[in-house]
Amino acid sequence: MSRNTRTTRFVQNTASTAAYQLTAMLMGFVTPRLMMLFYGSQVNGLIVSVTEFLTYFRLVEAGLASAAVFSLYKPLTQQDDQGVSEIVSAARQYYNFAGYIFVGVTIAFSLIYPLFVKLDTMDSLSVSLLIIAMGISGSLEFFTLSRYRVLLTADQRTYMVSIASMSSLLLSTALIVILSYLRVNIILVRLCASLTIVLRSVLLSAYVRKQYPQIDPFAKPNKAALSRRWDAMYQQFTTAFQQGAGVMLTTIITRDTAMVSVYGTYHMVTIGLWGILKMTTTGIYSGFGHLLANGEEKKFQVAYRDFEYLYLAITTILFSCAAILIVPFVVLYTDAITDAIYRAPAIGLLIVLEAITDHGKMPMDLMIIASGKFRETRHHCTAQVITATVLGLGLGLWGLQISITAAVCGVLAGLILANLLRTALQLWFVPRHIIHIPWQKTFWRILRMVLEVALIALPFLLWPLNINGFFKWITLAVPLLIYASAVTLACGWFFDRESMLSLAGRIKYLFQKAR
Repeated sequence: MSRNTRTTRFVQNTASTAAYQLTAMLMGFVTPRLMMLFYGSQVNGLIVSVTEFLTYFRLVEAGLASAAVFSLYKPLTQQDDQGVSEIVSAARQYYNFAGYIFVGVTIAFSLIYPLFVKLDTMDSLSVSLLIIAMGISGSLEFFTLSRYRVLLTADQRTYMVSIASMSSLLLSTALIVILSYLRVNIILVRLCASLTIVLRSVLLSAYVRKQYPQIDPFAKPNKAALSRRWDAMYQQFTTAFQQGAGVMLTTIITRDTAMVSVYGTYHMVTIGLWGILKMTTTGIYSGFGHLLANGEEKKFQVAYRDFEYLYLAITTILFSCAAILIVPFVVLYTDAITDAIYRAPAIGLLIVLEAITDHGKMPMDLMIIASGKFRETRHHCTAQVITATVLGLGLGLWGLQISITAAVCGVLAGLILANLLRTALQLWFVPRHIIHIPWQKTFWRILRMVLEVALIALPFLLWPLNINGFFKWITLAVPLLIYASAVTLACGWFFDRESMLSLAGRIKYLFQKAR
């Protein structure tokens, strides 16, 4: 596959996924406010907390997707239909088994969780039923959806996954909006939302059967091809842990679902920005995986150099603006919500900093997935999880002696330090064993990203903006975005000109092809 073809595939997948990520971000802002308005901050915090726990339970399939995608690169490249069928069949069996485990764990959790968290507005039975209603979507995904997503991801056809996911998401959000305004019981609301995943499964099933008629998902399974799943599990577990550790540790330490709602509202903003960044990573590791499978190291290095620059530049722009605008946004977003205090500048700033330290290492994380170097990096994952847990709990409990807000700040400080440790370990491994580029190049890029964020955001943090409405917020956000982009591009021109020109060449080719 030529460089231009890879670029075209990348842009096609990115463009098709962009609509879904933007939709997910917008819908993600709609539903929490409805939960707070109609059901209260405690119920919203409960939903945020349960969602993160269910995300962890889905780790019963940890590593399976990454291992299956990696194993499919070679037979897809060689057009070995029998080999593809055997791997897809093995994935189907593993996903079914994981689904049964997920169901059992979710039921057990629904019985245990109400013993630890008390709500003024819901009894223990209602909490248990809500957990089961929310867990149904995860169960259905194991049994009907996951094996299709694996094949489409490996074959760089993620656009169909995005279309199906967006259809399901829009239907789910529409039901939540309508039923919330009708004051329907929250358990029924979440149950109806969970069942919309059936639409996504039907669409993907029909597409895969039409696009891959030669693939037999019931062929003799090649389970040996998925032997890497236990190593890949570490990588996936760490990713899921890092995304949800703040909510889980806050729940465990404070046992206050209203504070979990506050944390979840700020975290919602960084998750939305992650959705934007995800547009640049859609199918990226499969593209890099094909280059590695074909032994095209030079092309791989050039592609990685350009991708790393692009990802860190976008991270700089988005999170420098977020550092300035996140607190005013949350205050406006939660206007008329009086059962919790949502103005929390320290939490907002630390959540943004945690996201920056996480995304700074993301290009290296993706290269580990692309190369299948899961076993070699297990100790990285273990070190991060242990550090985040020990420091998060320790600093969180210490902060709790001061205030509940200080407890949340302690948790976030622990997560930030764990991110920095993982970044150092990745810098030691990835440049030496995967990309074969001096580690100093990536180190200086990450350091420059942090300095650029500080350069852009610090003046506005020292002299905060006076924002008293969404219209004013937007009128300030647009020039801030332009300013952040200008500073980032200027720094890139002075310090990373080669990558900028290479990216410009790729974009120029795409425009010429479009004409």
